[in-house]
Amino acid sequence: MPDEDSMFIWPATGAIQVIPLRSGGCNIKITFSDQGLVTAIGPGRITKIRQIPTKRIARQFEVTIRHSNDFESIYNITDLTPHAAKGDATHLGSVKRLVNRGDTLYGIVNGGYLHFQLCHAGKLIDPREFMQQANILLL
Repeated sequence: MPDEDSMFIWPATGAIQVIPLRSGGCNIKITFSDQGLVTAIGPGRITKIRQIPTKRIARQFEVTIRHSNDFESIYNITDLTPHAAKGDATHLGSVKRLVNRGDTLYGIVNGGYLHFQLCHAGKLIDPREFMQQANILLL
C-alpha cells in the first residue's frame, strides 16, 4: 500500500468503469449524465492542455498534471454541452499553473465523460491503488 504522500483523491464522483490496457495500467471512465466537476487528484503543475478536434457537437480536452514522486495524471474530458463557445478553454487554467488537490479543472454542464489515467515513472499504472476511498461505484 502506498504511503500517505502518494495518495490521491478521485478526479470526479459517480460510477466508474475500469478498462484494462494491454500495455499495462488501466483507463478509468467516469460518465456524467448531467452536471459534474473534474478536479485535480493532488497538488502539481499543469504541463499540457489541448483541445482535441472533433466532428461531433462535443468538445474534447486533454489535461496533464505533473505531481511529486514522479507521478503524472492525464484527464481526457468530453463535454457534450451543445453550443459551447469554440476554443473556450480558459476554465481549464493554463500550462505551468500550480494546482492543489481538489482544484476544479473543468465543469461539465449537460453530460459528458472523463477518461482518467495515472502514470508513475513514465509507465501507466492502476490508479485505484493510489486513491483514497471516495463516493464511487465500480461498474
